[in-house]
Amino acid sequence: MKLKVNPVAEQWGIISNGVKCLLSGSFAVFICLILLTGCAATKATSRTAQDVPQAPEETPKEIKVTEFILGAGDTIEISVYRQDDLKKSVQIDHTGIITYPLIGDIQAAGLSVLKLRDNIRDGLSKYLIDPQVSVSIVSVQSQKVIVLGEVNNPGLFTLNFPLTILDAVSMAGGFTINGKKESVLLIRGGIKKPELMRLDMGSALKEGNLTQNVALQKGDIIYVPRTFISNVDRFFTHLSTILSPLLSLESGYFIGQQIEKGAGSTAVSTK
Repeated sequence: MKLKVNPVAEQWGIISNGVKCLLSGSFAVFICLILLTGCAATKATSRTAQDVPQAPEETPKEIKVTEFILGAGDTIEISVYRQDDLKKSVQIDHTGIITYPLIGDIQAAGLSVLKLRDNIRDGLSKYLIDPQVSVSIVSVQSQKVIVLGEVNNPGLFTLNFPLTILDAVSMAGGFTINGKKESVLLIRGGIKKPELMRLDMGSALKEGNLTQNVALQKGDIIYVPRTFISNVDRFFTHLSTILSPLLSLESGYFIGQQIEKGAGSTAVSTK
């Protein structure tokens, strides 16, 4: 028995099957496109990650010292041009005072060499016309810490009372705009066998994280970098080659101060 098929139904069936085949083929093509795109994206991502240069770790190139803060026990020599009788070597007493002819007692501890020179010059101006005063460091007995790198006034500072890293940075004029607060390097124990600590001063400032703001000891060196220090040991290897000609805490000498507006290099005995 032969069934009679409605021509209209048959036509719709053919169309329906055709649509199904078309949709099925389109879906397969769509899936292939997704897979190909994914592979291409993965390759592009991988390629991009390889192509993007990594930020280079900072390599210190220069150490500049703009301040040397005097303290009790330090010995200085004061001279005045064409006034040989005013040339005098004096030690700062435990109260931070020195005594100088014509002027009397002068506060010296806590001042930079340049500030003390200016104060002596101002005092002598009452007795001499335009005195040209020179102050040089003979020896250093006071306890010092050194702050270098991205601070406004890098230099040596007196440890007359307990100080933290942030205290010392503040004494050095604070961080510069380029200073990386989250990666401050503390060098303890000299440069031959140092204890190295990378400290996050950003968290100390923002969150009050006191574990990072450690108390300082005599001879500590603080270095504020421009970029994050990822490898402390490798970074110190570069830094020590620059520090070595400038200072040797073990032998007790600080050599080659570069004091702004100062007159060249000096050698300072810390013994």
